[in-house]
Amino acid sequence: MTVVEDNEAKKSDYRKFKIHTSTNDDNASLQEMISRRLKHEEWPLPNLIVVDGGQAQLNTATKKLREFNLEIPIVGVVKDEHHRPREIIGDEKMRHEHERGILLANSEAHRFAVLYHRLLRRKPLKR
Repeated sequence: MTVVEDNEAKKSDYRKFKIHTSTNDDNASLQEMISRRLKHEEWPLPNLIVVDGGQAQLNTATKKLREFNLEIPIVGVVKDEHHRPREIIGDEKMRHEHERGILLANSEAHRFAVLYHRLLRRKPLKR
């Protein structure tokens, strides 16, 4: 999870979630992450949620927010075949007002996740 405020990365608020559900199911992983994030009542609620993916991920996030009785705008960053942002979908007002912050949050989330996965792979096996 990354946080962007005023188009600046707020790295002190970044958080790692080790996913316990099937790691081969993006939507199940997204549901778990959103649930775990929202259960932290000590963290302020976001003004916007950015998901990496298309309509399926947007629908998954929207459904999970409804379960928590929350209405937070959500956008998704759809990538092209070279894993570059192709378009932003979802809440139209937020897409236009916060495009730079959305793209920053998405690229930071990717960078942060890759670093975390590399760290996990380097850990020696417990015996």
